[in-house]
Amino acid sequence: MPDLKLASSLAFDRGIDSVVYARREDFSSLPQIQESAPTERVSQSQVDTILNMPSLNDALDEAIRPQLQNRELMSPKRFRQRLDSVCARLRDAAAGMESDGSAAERLRLINRATRLLNEECSLRDLVQMYRSVLYQG
Repeated sequence: MPDLKLASSLAFDRGIDSVVYARREDFSSLPQIQESAPTERVSQSQVDTILNMPSLNDALDEAIRPQLQNRELMSPKRFRQRLDSVCARLRDAAAGMESDGSAAERLRLINRATRLLNEECSLRDLVQMYRSVLYQG
C-alpha cells in the first residue's frame, strides 16, 4: 500500500490487519413499537424557563386549556376513532329526527354539524394521502 502522508507527523503505511466479526447475541435490538399518550405540556428549555416571566397571556392560556380525563384520546388513531363514532351518532340522530316534523331547527343544526364533521374527515383523509405520497418519495 502506498504511503499516504496527511501532515508531517501523520502517515498511513499499513493496511487492514484483521477483520473481527461480532457475535450474534451482542446485537442490541430496538424496543417494541408501542403507542404512548401524548405529553401534557410542550417541553421548554431551562433558559426560557428562567428568563420568561409568567404573563397575562400565559394565565389566559392556562385558564382555557381543556382538562382531559383520558390523555390517550389525543393520539391520532384514537382521535380518528372517536371522530368517526361522533359522525355515526350524528347521522343516526338526524335519521331519527327526520320522522319527527316538530324539530326542524334541531334537525338543521344536526345536519350542519354532520356536514362539517364529514368535511373534516375528508380533509384528514386527504392529508393522510398526501403524507403517504411524501413518504414514498
